[in-house]
Amino acid sequence: MKKLAFNLIILLMTMTGIAQTTPNSISVYGSYEYQIKPEYKARMIISMNNVYYDAPGMAFPEIKKSYLDNLTKAGIQINSITDDALGYATLGYEKEGTIIEYKTKDLNNLKKFLETKGLGVTKSDATIETTFTDEELANYAKLAYDNAKKKAENIAKKIDRKIGNAIFISDTNGNILTESLYYNSSDTNRTYQITVSFELL
Repeated sequence: MKKLAFNLIILLMTMTGIAQTTPNSISVYGSYEYQIKPEYKARMIISMNNVYYDAPGMAFPEIKKSYLDNLTKAGIQINSITDDALGYATLGYEKEGTIIEYKTKDLNNLKKFLETKGLGVTKSDATIETTFTDEELANYAKLAYDNAKKKAENIAKKIDRKIGNAIFISDTNGNILTESLYYNSSDTNRTYQITVSFELL
């Protein structure tokens, strides 16, 4: 019983010490909205697995050529298209085929590519990608920090307090932003977010 009481006293003393050395703080999200100039990438699968009937001229080279001709008619530059035969092989299809990959910075051209049909052709995926320099990230982080500080000041004022120094900053944004293209994700506005903790005085 005495040992238990002693352990409780030690625990309470430890917690009191932590409370005295840890400053009161306030944590807030800071954000900054910016615009991106992404590169769009889409991939189409051309596969004999997707051809459900036999007819003269239904070999893989013919259906691939027919699809590429359709893309040319749609205004897509063939030199901006690449074959990803290895990627196709990893999909495990039984019959011959390939993945056609298209990259562009023009959203209208991406739409043309996605809307072009062909025998044996199915959509694989579409993404957007943007690369940031360290300087760009630092600028966005500073603007998000300013937003966080203003937010913390407003909250502190409402409870008759003030904020002190920033004691913790969490920024998980990377140099490369990659997103699946769906719904309104083609919009060029994005939000840079960080978490900041300030001393609460």
